[in-house]
Amino acid sequence: MAEKVETLRLAVVQPQVDGNAPASERVPEAVRYIAEAGEAGAQIVLFPEGYPGPLRIDEAYDAAGPIAEACREARVAACWSRVEAIEGSWRKVAHLTGADGSKLLRYERLHPATGDVHPTLSGTHLSPGGELGLTEVAGVRVGVLICSELWVPEVARSLAVQGAELILGPAGGGFHRVAPNWQIVTRARAIENQCYVAMTQHLFGDEEGAALIAGPEQVEASLAAAGLFTADLDLDRVRWLRETDDSMEEPKQFDSLPGLLRMRRPEVYGELTREREGLYDYFDPPPVPEELLLPGAFRGTGA
Repeated sequence: MAEKVETLRLAVVQPQVDGNAPASERVPEAVRYIAEAGEAGAQIVLFPEGYPGPLRIDEAYDAAGPIAEACREARVAACWSRVEAIEGSWRKVAHLTGADGSKLLRYERLHPATGDVHPTLSGTHLSPGGELGLTEVAGVRVGVLICSELWVPEVARSLAVQGAELILGPAGGGFHRVAPNWQIVTRARAIENQCYVAMTQHLFGDEEGAALIAGPEQVEASLAAAGLFTADLDLDRVRWLRETDDSMEEPKQFDSLPGLLRMRRPEVYGELTREREGLYDYFDPPPVPEELLLPGAFRGTGA
């Protein structure tokens, strides 16, 4: 078994969207950011949901080749995503490309956003995938979820109990008044799962960004403007928190309760997997206004 990595430097990108520029221009922009992440000494760089895209179904270009080449040159792994036509429908797919340009993970979003979010941002409803996103990057167990899946605690918990020490949460944007709670939710997922969680978004118009890297005990880094930022993740600390029990000893050796994953009693949580009335039907979503299904400019009002 390979020796466990003690620390990892993560880069996160929060790009500004230029609604007047061709969407395909995000590809060379992403390549430049990957090079910048490499220069900063990062092992992984995270981009928002649907970046460099295509984000919408009326856009057509392929970013996979340029990203793989950029990762090889910079020796950095990249988490990026796009909409893809699959089985007669569309899905949001996140990819993890390795530092050698290899394909490490292809994750189809399990819980597409409800309401008019995807018709607004992507041009159509999106269908759900069927498996969690989990792989190993730079010797670290990494989980991937997409956007509002951060608000579904079962997703991050399922990744954590399978060993994820870092969870990447690329999000869309248009948060506005919900932005503070996006950050709180991201921090909560990191605290309760004793891991690092990174979230980033597009910046539509003049909105302030909410991108951050949260650890189980504190916010490691955040950014309100457009750009790239990094944080060094102490994976040994995550492992210590997971293996240690709570204590009344003073002074305390922790800023967040330890041992949370060991405290679980899975045998009493059966209600979480029981079907109930009123659950959202991802396979037969309610209709949305026809104008939202037409190709058009970014509205920036989604998740």
